[in-house]
Amino acid sequence: MRNRIYILGVVAFMLGGCYEDKGNYDYKKVNDLESITFLPEPTERTETSCNYRYRQPSLDTLRVTYTPVVTQSDVTGEDNLEFQWITSKTVNKKTVLDTLRSKELTLKFAPKKKTSYAPLFKVIDHSTGVEYYTKFNMNTVVPFVNSWFVLHGAQGDRKLGVVEGINAETDELSVVYDAYQDIWGIRRFQDATKLLYLSSDGSDYANLIVEHMFAIQPDSCAYMHPFDLVVNKRFELMMPNVSPRPRLAYASGDGYSAGFLVDANGHLYWTKGMGWMFTVKTDDNTKNYQVKNVFLSRSGYATIWDREHRQFMYYNMNGNRMIWSNSEIHPEDESSVVLTLFDKGIFAEDEWKNQEIVYMGQGNSDISEKGTIIIGVDGQQNYTVYQLGFNGQGTSFIEVSKTPAVNMNLDATSQFATSIAFKDQIFYTRNSAVYLYNVASGEEIYLYDAGGPITKLQFRIAAWYDTGYGTIDANRRLAVVVNNPDGTGELHELFLTSGDDVDKTFIHTGFGEIQDIVFTNPGIVRR
Repeated sequence: MRNRIYILGVVAFMLGGCYEDKGNYDYKKVNDLESITFLPEPTERTETSCNYRYRQPSLDTLRVTYTPVVTQSDVTGEDNLEFQWITSKTVNKKTVLDTLRSKELTLKFAPKKKTSYAPLFKVIDHSTGVEYYTKFNMNTVVPFVNSWFVLHGAQGDRKLGVVEGINAETDELSVVYDAYQDIWGIRRFQDATKLLYLSSDGSDYANLIVEHMFAIQPDSCAYMHPFDLVVNKRFELMMPNVSPRPRLAYASGDGYSAGFLVDANGHLYWTKGMGWMFTVKTDDNTKNYQVKNVFLSRSGYATIWDREHRQFMYYNMNGNRMIWSNSEIHPEDESSVVLTLFDKGIFAEDEWKNQEIVYMGQGNSDISEKGTIIIGVDGQQNYTVYQLGFNGQGTSFIEVSKTPAVNMNLDATSQFATSIAFKDQIFYTRNSAVYLYNVASGEEIYLYDAGGPITKLQFRIAAWYDTGYGTIDANRRLAVVVNNPDGTGELHELFLTSGDDVDKTFIHTGFGEIQDIVFTNPGIVRR
């Protein structure tokens, strides 16, 4: 016991001596790499990695040089440093590493294709023997996917803008005010009036081009891939040989593969595959038709209102086959469907003699999710909601439900939108505010004030959405277009809950007067 106490005492004395001697020795400073940053700055930086994301180039190869910027604590210059970039490639199905002993690394991103790199950066401080590592990830992404295209500006000075990165608050928001000029370096579509987007309207599967957008001008139309704005067809090639040449007014589509162009005379031209346009066949009852309103549902049936003759018609787009011809010659007339009057008895006699249509759009009742909703108003400002389905039995395959909208309050500028996500509910505007009308209860609910004149309401996708490419709750996200008296436009987007509440909003400014919007979700090909 006495020996143990002695040993502990000696240890304590030695430790105390060490403590007392602290500061009595000379210490040499050790160099430290205080910080390592990189140019260009990463899209995202973590403690161990730098991540870069680029819009996929469409015209020219993108070249990027990555340069480390090193700050040292006790050394001036970089003679003590050795830089390395360790890259990998596949040779005969094996991964082969290659080391570039250089401070800088230059990479190429080829146009019109997806490119990914994952090099490892290494710097060795030979004054200390310490090594530092940083992982890199460089990727290109297809531009303008799940984005709003915004046609804006004064007549003759229109621009095709895009709002990207609006799926969640954490997304990186990007607004391009003239996307065509941004990609191609020139202006185009300055006289455009309307847009039409179809998510699967092409056949170039080798190059993954299935989605197409129509930029419509009164005397022309461009058919282009929206994710690189490559124009595939012009008006002269798309249209049949008709005379006089039609002046276009607007378009309507099912959002998927089929649509209509409507000319200034109210005549229809249908498209179903690769942008070819064909005239609509008629019979004796419809040969003099003049379209005022048209809505093409996901069932393939179009509901058409001829205001001049006070009659409803339908057109079964499913009866026309897809047109896959990719030649430079317009195919022969491929129409096999006839524009047909609604059967008698669907509406009461003279029911529409004194009514006007204020809205025709996506049906959202049990019978009309693949059909049409119509809101009519009579001379006494009484509103009626009609839900049309195209799967009925009995005397007609068209079935209709009719509900008076006794508490619907509208004004001359009211805009409308419906979605299958909100059964039997209608969104509309009055002055600068957005309201929700419950058809079943007759209740009007205030939702949102946009602070300016609202000229358009539109859901991202009213009838369906693709969950395979990040499109989340697309039919619960409502765009509100505001055009201010000073000529500026704003795009407000409301993220709605399943309980009809506004969860959050995004407001995108800097536009000229907004003419039209479309939402670009990917088609059947996964990228």
